Amino acid sequence: MNNIKNNTAELSDQEAIAKILEGNNALFEVLVRRYNPLLYRIARSYGFNHQDAEDLMQDTHVTAYMHLQQLDCSPLYKSWLTKILTRKCLYKKNHGYSKMEEPNSHLVHKSQKPLHASLIAGDAEHKIMNRELSTIIESNLNSLPSNYRTVLILREVEGFSINETAELMNITAANVKVRLNRAKALLQQKLKDCYTSELFHFNPVYCSAIVERVFVKIEDETPIIAKDI
Repeated sequence: MNNIKNNTAELSDQEAIAKILEGNNALFEVLVRRYNPLLYRIARSYGFNHQDAEDLMQDTHVTAYMHLQQLDCSPLYKSWLTKILTRKCLYKKNHGYSKMEEPNSHLVHKSQKPLHASLIAGDAEHKIMNRELSTIIESNLNSLPSNYRTVLILREVEGFSINETAELMNITAANVKVRLNRAKALLQQKLKDCYTSELFHFNPVYCSAIVERVFVKIEDETPIIAKDI
């Protein structure tokens, strides 16, 4: 597949979806790449390991593609996509057929080439320190109950509002606030500073593989309208 991200990265979700529904299916790559990091962090927050998270991401993108015409307002694509993923995460957890994350198993991918390898020494050192801090935070996040961990990721990392987080998790706004405060309190017992921008970092080295897998699934398909996702 030709990589189109350089020419279309500036397209808004609304513009990309309109063109996809007009028949330019290749533009779905823009949405896949745009939301891979978001989906990865959320899937990991539910306790899934790296491979299961990628499988959930793929299934989520395929489901979204097949139901694009069902989306009433394309500017809401991010929330809609997240809702699809959270439903799949809950289903997979409740049916117990996936491997859940073992503590610290994902923190180092030793075969993975660091993205900062070509940067100048000072910047490289800064990034390494940030990743080490992320590793410490992730390790402590894994010890939190899943419902606290997911609220923290949705609210503090992904920037969803209290009400949006409540809707995504099917709980009340009051419960979101309670879980968020408890999650922060638990983390603060071990951490003085909490930098969340790289939590459950989805390395771009994996992004193209997800794109390829999604397009294998949706090849020659047309988005359809369905009652339920």
